[in-house]
Amino acid sequence: MGTRGKIVADSEKGAGERPVVVGVDATPSAQDAATWAAEVADARGAPLRLVLVGPDASVPGWLTALAATLSADADVVPGPGGPEAVADALLTRAGGAALLVVGSYGTGSSSGMLAGSAALRLAGASPCPLAVVRGPASDRTPPTAGPVVVGVDGTASGDDALDLAADLARDLAAPLLVVHVWSDVVAGAGGGAHRRPEDWSELAAQGEAVAAGARRRVLARVPGLDVDVRSVEGTALRTLMDLAESARMIVAAPRSASRAPRADDGVLLGSTSRGLVGFAPCPVVLAPVAVPAGTS
Repeated sequence: MGTRGKIVADSEKGAGERPVVVGVDATPSAQDAATWAAEVADARGAPLRLVLVGPDASVPGWLTALAATLSADADVVPGPGGPEAVADALLTRAGGAALLVVGSYGTGSSSGMLAGSAALRLAGASPCPLAVVRGPASDRTPPTAGPVVVGVDGTASGDDALDLAADLARDLAAPLLVVHVWSDVVAGAGGGAHRRPEDWSELAAQGEAVAAGARRRVLARVPGLDVDVRSVEGTALRTLMDLAESARMIVAAPRSASRAPRADDGVLLGSTSRGLVGFAPCPVVLAPVAVPAGTS
């Protein structure tokens, strides 16, 4: 168990609500993530918990100050500070959380990716929604305006992402932009691409039907929400990356798993969600990994 610094300005805040949990360290990126998470927690009436994995159980002065500023609990977990230990510590706290939040531009960023090793390790493994938070550059804070953008595909995991996005847009009083991207070229079972047999007009009609269904689902869940729904031809990653330039955040679904997620399951991300986590210039929120019933 970690040593908790009870540094809460309003001890009644979020009583009975699941917390928003943030992995923090002394870097500006992690502290930007904590500030972003505090806004979400405040909008949802949820408590905020800052988790630091470090070499000892003492609460450093910067964490005391940050927790006081953000009206948060501070939880220090003694242990090695490497990406694997950080990810494992956060995963143990994610089960009862409403949202798990980490910064980007972290240790282990490589190949042009903006996300650090801990963020990539958590992506696709968290049992609760995961937010990888960053601005368009390491010296710029995450955006606080623009729509919540979500990609949908008509699947159950896409519906989970849509519900999450609708809830975030409602809580933050932000507009919601729902995008369904379709193409006549799809990936086959062996990883190769093949062309779909339907003609262009039929594919476009199918796309419009998915988009219309998404609109109905959103408005049934959050009546009166400001929602724009689009069906476009193209590739999902490129379309969402373009929209991320002006988005407040992007919400996506990881690929479904056939077994319970583990801490090393970053590979369970589909190519679109992995690309967004690695490269998007705004916060990326992933719905939890879907595990079919009866699997382990």
